[in-house]
Amino acid sequence: MYTISNILADIDQGCVANNMVEDRFSYRIIFFVNEGNKGSKHYMDTVYSGLRKSLESIIRKHLSLTNNVVIAETTVINNGKCVCLQSRAYSFSLDGYFKQINGECRESNKSGKYRKYAVG
Repeated sequence: MYTISNILADIDQGCVANNMVEDRFSYRIIFFVNEGNKGSKHYMDTVYSGLRKSLESIIRKHLSLTNNVVIAETTVINNGKCVCLQSRAYSFSLDGYFKQINGECRESNKSGKYRKYAVG
């Protein structure tokens, strides 16, 4: 399961890889809200200092028991080109959260084996 801190670290790595000064750009967060076979695409614009608050707001407003939210891309316009700063999409669902707190979630580690979370 991923956290907002994972997304922010990924965006920071994207900024470094593209030799960008983070606070000089406007960021566009592109996300999807998926429920059953239906999905809708949304976006939110923010500055670098507002990234965490914007991501929290997206998840808080759109995540429910019946859907999931996918933070698909975070982009900037740099020298007239659209640059994607995330290396992957990040999915959030309450189903995964409840499985983790109940000890049912399995996560792959580097050796390819799975571990089961302990619940105390």
